[in-house]
Amino acid sequence: HHHHHHGNMDMTAMAGNVTEEVFCLGDGHVMMNGFQIAIGSTQRCALFLFPGWVVDTPAKYFGACFAAFLMPKVIVVIQILREKVLESSKNRSRTFGPDALAAAWFGLQMMFAYFLMLLAMLYETVIFLCICFGFVASFLLLQRYKRYKGVTAEKVSLEGAPCCP
Repeated sequence: HHHHHHGNMDMTAMAGNVTEEVFCLGDGHVMMNGFQIAIGSTQRCALFLFPGWVVDTPAKYFGACFAAFLMPKVIVVIQILREKVLESSKNRSRTFGPDALAAAWFGLQMMFAYFLMLLAMLYETVIFLCICFGFVASFLLLQRYKRYKGVTAEKVSLEGAPCCP
């Protein structure tokens, strides 16, 4: 009888574990072996760029995907700011200040571009697709902005993307 009771306790303990679905395994992982989705009790958790930024809950996973989608837009905004700085200093005699500011913006733009490269190298399928859609949306926004500003489409470039600095 006592043994049977012990069996019941094991069952409830197991049931308790089942309701607490494991989102993923481990304390954060980069560069998976080929494209995978880092969700599930057998999948290793993705690490989002920094130590401790482990994507181990649905909310964090959504956040990581959303951040990956937004990052290309950050690159485009920085690119526009950089162009504005250079544009505004066109007819100035002293241009070191604006050039230095534009160089700082470019450094920041490249930092985000390399962050995206590192995120792509997670080989996390959903995050990778969010980056790609982010670039599509960013290019579209940049295109619309330049048309609105009356600049010809030929001048639009994705300079600063990891592929083409």
